[in-house]
Amino acid sequence: MKKIVFMLLVSSALFLNSTAFAAGIGAFIDVSVGSGEAEWDSDYDSWDIDSSMVAGGLVFDTALTNENPFNYRFNIGIAHQELEDDYDEELDSTGIYVENIFGFALMMNEDFRWWAGPLVRIGYYSGESDMDSLSYSSDIDFDYVEFGFGAVTGFNFKAGNVVISPSVGVRYSAFAGEGDIKEIDHLDGYTYTYDEDIEAYTVTAFANLAVLF
Repeated sequence: MKKIVFMLLVSSALFLNSTAFAAGIGAFIDVSVGSGEAEWDSDYDSWDIDSSMVAGGLVFDTALTNENPFNYRFNIGIAHQELEDDYDEELDSTGIYVENIFGFALMMNEDFRWWAGPLVRIGYYSGESDMDSLSYSSDIDFDYVEFGFGAVTGFNFKAGNVVISPSVGVRYSAFAGEGDIKEIDHLDGYTYTYDEDIEAYTVTAFANLAVLF
């Protein structure tokens, strides 16, 4: 966990140092929905999951309108993620991520820019899941990392002293981590505690709105 957080902080510091003359700095909000699969290390089969995420944070961009045909956009955000399986068991987690977007102008002038390109993303999340019934209950604490990639397109509109930048895209994210599991069998009174590795992936569609200065 400490190594992941350290990597995120170092990459952020290196970016800020290398973009001291960045064309735009601002804030963003981001929402995404999708689906995928997850699997415990001991499982023979994976199970389907639905995914949703809400995030917000800081954005840096090297070209807002017609400064350069290429723009590099860097997002660092705090996200809340929900993963739900077929049995309505839900994992709620919160984490930090960084996203690198490599944009190429499809159209640009002094007041407008249409861009598109690939993205690469890494993140770290921590959360919990619990399930209760008359015969069984479970409490699971999760820690997991994310590596993702995708494609995005967006528009930059100059509005006075600010630039409004909506964008949409698709992300593929792979997750790997560990769950600290506590299971209680109410019928026989036994409690089981153990750790297990988990892997998952999701494909999500997202919408992002940034305001840059």
